[in-house]
Amino acid sequence: MAKIAVVVLSGQDNPSRASAGLHVAQRMYDARQENNIETVEVFLFTEGLKVLGETDSDLRQLIQDLLDAGILVGGCTNQLNNWNLADQAKAAGVRAEFARDAFSRYARDGYTVLTF
Repeated sequence: MAKIAVVVLSGQDNPSRASAGLHVAQRMYDARQENNIETVEVFLFTEGLKVLGETDSDLRQLIQDLLDAGILVGGCTNQLNNWNLADQAKAAGVRAEFARDAFSRYARDGYTVLTF
């Protein structure tokens, strides 16, 4: 079975790209059984991670929708700490993980990585 990681690098700098990535993750997750997908995971990085600090944002709501659906959403530990977003991430249910470890895991465990 396949594993997919959607890395969202865009945020308010390119909201249509970020939105596309978040929607793609949701749709792949919804169709995972019929498409033989074991895992769909989202990792927020750079501008994509800054969305967690936005309280009234369509992108922030899309991330919450993914979490509510049961999709694992992670974010870079260093960036969360540097941008004082660790508390928002924890409250939302976003898993903090060093980017180097997440990306290494994707390579080691055979994930297909899509970036938006």
